[in-house]
Amino acid sequence: MIKLMRRAGAVLVAAAVAIGVAAVPASAHMIAEPYTADTKFFHTAFRVTHGCAGSATTAVRMRIPEGLHLVTPDSVPGWELQVTRAVGVGQGFGRIVEVAWTGGPLPDQEQQLFGMGFRIDRKAPEILWFPTVQQCEVGENRWVEIPPSLEEWHDHNSAPFVINAAW
Repeated sequence: MIKLMRRAGAVLVAAAVAIGVAAVPASAHMIAEPYTADTKFFHTAFRVTHGCAGSATTAVRMRIPEGLHLVTPDSVPGWELQVTRAVGVGQGFGRIVEVAWTGGPLPDQEQQLFGMGFRIDRKAPEILWFPTVQQCEVGENRWVEIPPSLEEWHDHNSAPFVINAAW
């Protein structure tokens, strides 16, 4: 019963956010596609829709929220993939805490998906926030704010998110 109620709540929140996201211009935020995880093994992609005030994107650095395991970022042609683990950089043991794609460059007017798969832990929060810094040849966009509610997501330089409806 609790699982059913949590899933119904997540679906209602997702519907409310979808209405809000649809009202926001595509260039306003970095968005996960899809952004509702209804299974514990989930794959999404984060869409970069623009550069920094006309400047091309050269890096996307994303923090991985607690409660995610087996994080597997996708390779993107022309970009170098780096992972940072809780106990160091690269291969080995330890939870992945950051993923970075560097290189490109991605021109200001072009879009790119940066994808990853992961397993959602039973104790993971209902909203998984992915604070992200988009670095450009000149400047950066900091998609790092966690708004007070999903309904206020579009009012801030908010981090991309995934709604956890898996559990």
